[in-house]
Amino acid sequence: MSDERKTQLDHGLIPTRNLAECLAVDQLALATAVAQQLPPAVGECLVQAAREKQPLGLSKKIEGIGLALGQWLQQAPVAISQQVFEHCGAHPSDTVRSWAAFAQAHLTVSLDLHAAVAAQLRFARDPHFGVREWAWIALRPRLSEDLPAALALLGRQASSEDPLERRFCIEVLRPRGVWCEHITALKQAPEAAEALLVPHLAESEKYPQDSVANWLNDASKTRPDWVLDLFERHPPACKASRRIQQRATRSLTR
Repeated sequence: MSDERKTQLDHGLIPTRNLAECLAVDQLALATAVAQQLPPAVGECLVQAAREKQPLGLSKKIEGIGLALGQWLQQAPVAISQQVFEHCGAHPSDTVRSWAAFAQAHLTVSLDLHAAVAAQLRFARDPHFGVREWAWIALRPRLSEDLPAALALLGRQASSEDPLERRFCIEVLRPRGVWCEHITALKQAPEAAEALLVPHLAESEKYPQDSVANWLNDASKTRPDWVLDLFERHPPACKASRRIQQRATRSLTR
């Protein structure tokens, strides 16, 4: 990466292109740059949060700055809160939009699950791969608190025509999600998610297709019996379903 590109990333002028660039962004420098575009109080809040989280890994930085943003927005007058949130939620920097995804999850903590998921889908549909990841990571703890209700809701929402929304609905409760806490209950009893997963065993779009396969691969590490039984009951009958089965059982064939 050139020095010029690194400077542009750290000033929030351009989006990252890959994970290496996501990791390379100086969160404190970015927060300082974004602070100049916002009311002083929220700018100071972002800079302070970025400074406090500077020694931590990327996920803790994004989460910490996003939470600080959400807490500030929660206390601010409605008009200012909406203005600041929209500025961050539509920012050229995918990192800033990722902060906004965590802020959104915090702002919906007092709402029901349906409203919380509906609000988060804005970030699940983001054009940037990183923002889409942070969208589900931000909401995962809330959904994990009430798995029966969350799985039922996600099962309904996963019928969406938008493949990005379908992918979010599958990815958010993976038993061994990446960069987040595992869900012990689903590692032990993945069958609880059958109603969510079975309708997508022949998912046609590759992006959500991979999430279905990865969900089942996660489950195979603790409940291989269930994964094998699932495919016996629902044998692959097309190219998409065969690909899902192959990827879902990759840990069982090594």
